[in-house]
Amino acid sequence: MATLTRPLRTERGLSLTEVTVVMILGTMIMAGLVGFYLASQGLWLDASTQVITQREASLVASAVRDSVRNAGWARATSVPDSLHEQLALYKSRTDPVPYYYFWWSGGDSLVHAGPSVGGAGSGPMVLSRADRFQFSTSAASGPVAVRMDLRLRTANGATVEVGTFATCRN
Repeated sequence: MATLTRPLRTERGLSLTEVTVVMILGTMIMAGLVGFYLASQGLWLDASTQVITQREASLVASAVRDSVRNAGWARATSVPDSLHEQLALYKSRTDPVPYYYFWWSGGDSLVHAGPSVGGAGSGPMVLSRADRFQFSTSAASGPVAVRMDLRLRTANGATVEVGTFATCRN
């Protein structure tokens, strides 16, 4: 009579132990790949916010520099404090009223520019919060020289600092 069962040595396929080991190894590899991807994504987002804030800082510096060069006279005042100042630009030294301003607003912590402080046509120049917006002016007998120091904060809390220097040429 023939036997109906074959010996175990001739069985083909995978055992439950082998399947479990392969599944655990596959899960560990996938977890490593997902972790690497998430870390790369976070690094990319941090770098992107840093670049955006650097571009905004360059925009403010460029606008201040170009406006000062077109002005005849400039005056900086510490409003509301010494870390956040205001720059008033005049067409000439004899003009009693400024024609353009750059200032920091305590209400939104943003840098603003416009023909009047808080008036119509005045709005934030950039969307990054300013920790420092300072000016220093020097006017001996020649043209007024203006130095601006700006520190903006990125969305993730890092800081970007920029400075510019210009002289009134009008």
